[in-house]
Amino acid sequence: MVGKSVIIEEVKTDSERPIILEGLPDIGLVGTISLTHYLAKLGFKKTGYLQTQEFPPVLIIRDGKMSDVFEIYYKDNVYILRSELPIPQRGVYEIVDEIVNWVKSKNPRLFLSLGGIPDPYRIDVSDPKVYGIPTNEEALSILSKMKNVELLSDGFIFGPKALILRKLERLGITGLGLFVQSYLNYPDPGSAAKVLTILPQIGLEKVEVDSLIASAEEIRMQYRELMRRTDDEIRRMRQVQPIAEQLV
Repeated sequence: MVGKSVIIEEVKTDSERPIILEGLPDIGLVGTISLTHYLAKLGFKKTGYLQTQEFPPVLIIRDGKMSDVFEIYYKDNVYILRSELPIPQRGVYEIVDEIVNWVKSKNPRLFLSLGGIPDPYRIDVSDPKVYGIPTNEEALSILSKMKNVELLSDGFIFGPKALILRKLERLGITGLGLFVQSYLNYPDPGSAAKVLTILPQIGLEKVEVDSLIASAEEIRMQYRELMRRTDDEIRRMRQVQPIAEQLV
C-alpha cells in the first residue's frame, strides 16, 4: 500500500533555511538521548508527527497526555525529529522516503544526524571521539572547521540514518552525520552528552550536560526497553541484503 506514512504538521512554522536535527534510535541511543535532553532544556514545542501503519499499535503517555511515536519539534529556525520507537526494518524505505521528502520541502541550511558508532572497548574510553560523515562539499567544509570531530574515512553504518544520508547526498542537500563512540546495545548518556558539546560549533544554542551525565544510571533504566527494541531492529537489518546495495 502506497502512502501509508505521512508527516502531519499541526502547527505552522516560519522557518527559512532551517537546521534540522535527527535523533532516531540507533547504536547506544545517542541521538535519542541527546535530542530529548536538548529539546526539553531549551523549550522546543511539538509541531508535527509521522502518521504511519508501520509502527506497532502503541499509546504513549507523557505528563498525563497522549503523545505520538514519531514527533517533530521546532524553535528558532531549528527542527528536531525524534522517535519513541526504532524505525522497523519492514517499513524503513517508506518512512525514510517520507522523512527525506519533508526535509527537502524545508530547504534546510543543514541537516544533522546524531548517532553512535559501536566500540567494544567503550567502557575504557573516558572521552569518546566524534566522527563526521558529510553529504557534499559544503558539509565537508563545515566539518573541516569543527574541533574534536574527525572525518570518518572508512567504515559503514546500518539502518535509517544510512538511507537518509545517502538520499540527501543524491538530492544535493547539505547534511552531516555526527557519530560518537558508543556502547552497541547499552544506552550511552555519556556519548549523548559528548555530541551535544559539539553543536554550538555550527551555530546551535549551547545546552548544559551536567544533569544528563549526573542522571546517567536513571536514563539507562528509562531507555532499557527502547534499547532492546532498537537492538532487535539493528539485528534484523544486518541479516538482510546490505542497505548500501539496496539504495535507489
